[in-house]
Amino acid sequence: MAELERGSNEGDRIIALIDMDCFYCQVFVRQQPELKGKPLAVLQYSDAIDGGSSAIAVSYEARKLGIKRGMRKKDMMAINPDVKTVVMPHHRKKADLTMMRAASSEVMAILSKHATIFERASIDEAFIDITANVKRMIGLPINKSKLHKTFVAGYEGTQDEQIDKWSDHVSSLDHHSYDYKITLAAVYVNMIRDQILSETQFTCSGGIGANKIVAKLAAGTHKPDSQTMITPDNIPALYQTINFTKIRNFGGKLGSAMQQELGIEWASELVNFSQGDLIAKYGDKTGQWIYNIARGIDNEPVKQRSLVKQSACSKNFPQGIKLVSELNKWVLDLAEELEERMAFEVTDNKRIATQFTTHMRLKVGGSTSTQMPLVKCDLDHLIASANKCINKKLSSKDGTYSDVVYMLSICAGKFVPAPEKNNIFTMLRNKEPHSSSKHVEDKESITQSKWSSIDVKSESDKKPTLGGFFEKLRCDVPSSSSAVTGTLDQPAAPPVKSEESPESEECVKENNRNSWNSLSEEDAKLMMQPIEGSKTRCPVCNKPVQEIKLAEHLDFHTALTLQRQIESELRSQDSASSGPSPKRKMPQPKKGNKKQKVSVQSKNIASFFKKI
Repeated sequence: MAELERGSNEGDRIIALIDMDCFYCQVFVRQQPELKGKPLAVLQYSDAIDGGSSAIAVSYEARKLGIKRGMRKKDMMAINPDVKTVVMPHHRKKADLTMMRAASSEVMAILSKHATIFERASIDEAFIDITANVKRMIGLPINKSKLHKTFVAGYEGTQDEQIDKWSDHVSSLDHHSYDYKITLAAVYVNMIRDQILSETQFTCSGGIGANKIVAKLAAGTHKPDSQTMITPDNIPALYQTINFTKIRNFGGKLGSAMQQELGIEWASELVNFSQGDLIAKYGDKTGQWIYNIARGIDNEPVKQRSLVKQSACSKNFPQGIKLVSELNKWVLDLAEELEERMAFEVTDNKRIATQFTTHMRLKVGGSTSTQMPLVKCDLDHLIASANKCINKKLSSKDGTYSDVVYMLSICAGKFVPAPEKNNIFTMLRNKEPHSSSKHVEDKESITQSKWSSIDVKSESDKKPTLGGFFEKLRCDVPSSSSAVTGTLDQPAAPPVKSEESPESEECVKENNRNSWNSLSEEDAKLMMQPIEGSKTRCPVCNKPVQEIKLAEHLDFHTALTLQRQIESELRSQDSASSGPSPKRKMPQPKKGNKKQKVSVQSKNIASFFKKI
């Protein structure tokens, strides 16, 4: 295999992936300690619901017996009757993940303390950029006892033999070499994993490398409760043992197409194709990306994200649903669940959603989705938004849809920080509509007329235009510093370092103490200090904004979104009712009169603030 090169933007980056081991099983074991060490499977439903259920999580003890995820309970019992099963808690006839999300928040709170940049990838895994943390550790001695349960990708033998060989290699290197730095990173990640185990009773695995791709691959090579570090020189050896579909983004349609067109199986075979061949087959962007991945290069940064990007509630219908009334009942259940989550986001995470998405899997139409702005997050608006999205994809006649629905998901996303009280955002969102429909108390009594009567348009019959009022907020000058706020149940994640500001080497107060036998107290303090951050950027337009003006700036985006939605729907109504409107002749200025009075054609707020 050809020698791999280092990515141009990677430099000395050190990225780690923390992946929880059989997370759902561990949460149940902590709740029921008598299950520890026994083969365990987590079922989504009991035998009495939906005709039985398959396993959504299987412990490592059960895997050794041949139990696999997706097996039904009767099939598992046929393999080994000693397998223990637990059922997910339920709410509204759906699996309730509240317990899992709470346990995940415990883990993410610990990870967010110990990284320059922290990116939550899913409920049970996260990427952390610890480059700056390692930089402050340079010069510290390498203690092999702190590399327990650590493996080296590309090395053979037992764990102890790998670490002995690696330690001999690193001992002769300069303290600024990448191999020395990644060894410090392995020590640091081990400390984090030990802290997670101590505080939550959960084990996790880790992968440490120069980018997210190799860190993800390394994390899965020695599970559970272990970690693997991989240097650029050892990527060829790792690729020889991994199916290329295990690489991120190769597991779907692209991976299947490549497997058929290129006739490859192992990741190491990707390097045999030239850059020109890959670009000719898959285009400039995708071809270049595949070429880089084949050589272990991935310039994608770890993006600051301690919370999920979107919140979705979904339900599968194995037998399919075609009746409007039956689907309406599930829309109500899903909307109630999403409303609860949005209330939690406001109170605990201090943020609100601005976009609504509906996903469906249809018998004829396949997978489809529809998006629209989310004006309010109360139950009526969530139901109306879902109903509007569904009707865009499905027609109905005599209470029956035109296609069979096998899956329905409603999702709220594009979160922005919740503004303070008593501003334009909260006034627009909290304003009561003229005809507000009451919450449905009896689900069985929902009728089609009730569902079609909910209006998601404007909160008033007027046509307000608010964009001009906030035009001055479009180009705010960034301030010299900003604060990143945390949630109530988890500490603030270290802020993202912007490209405009130089890296800060200052150390702030210590967040956590360590008990390293081989390090002094000052060294331990130095290593566990968080990283000072940089400026704030608007989460909507990504422009730098003064911290004190962020709420006002978000008001501008909200007002603009509302304005566009209102104007669009009013235009649709006008065109539908009166047809094409005649062209309006513009008044001609009189000759000789230099100063003419300006006639305001559209009475809106913007016109009163624009210069005449």
